[in-house]
Amino acid sequence: MKQVSVNPPERQRPRESRDDRAPEFGALVPWEQGRLFARLFDDGGQDSGGYGASLNGIKASGDVAMIGALTEQLAPRMLVGSQWPLMAVFHLGRLGRINASIRREQGGWNVELHAEQDNTVHWLSGVRQQCEQRLAQSLRQPVSLYLAKST
Repeated sequence: MKQVSVNPPERQRPRESRDDRAPEFGALVPWEQGRLFARLFDDGGQDSGGYGASLNGIKASGDVAMIGALTEQLAPRMLVGSQWPLMAVFHLGRLGRINASIRREQGGWNVELHAEQDNTVHWLSGVRQQCEQRLAQSLRQPVSLYLAKST
């Protein structure tokens, strides 16, 4: 036979949660960095306004990051390509799929980009010259970058 205690069962004390987690102030992300991250991965929709000049700065930072990503994906492929024209397909976050046709010409490169999404075509047309300059810096040769006409 099993003996039963006459005293009520002892409840376990809840652990103090402050010791189990990191302080909250260390996990905060500055507002501007949060907006930049959101802009990099949004659906490309237009903002409703009211953000003032800071949104333009955030958009410019996002553009620089995306141009860097575009260059990082294109330049290595261009340098190791052995068959011309080189056809490449890549994805850049919210920009979706971009097809590239790359030709090596005397003294430089000819790059034609075809984006599948309309918002990507619009974005590329606005940053085409910056992309061209960044690729030229990376490759140390002149680059001509064109946008293919959507049909």
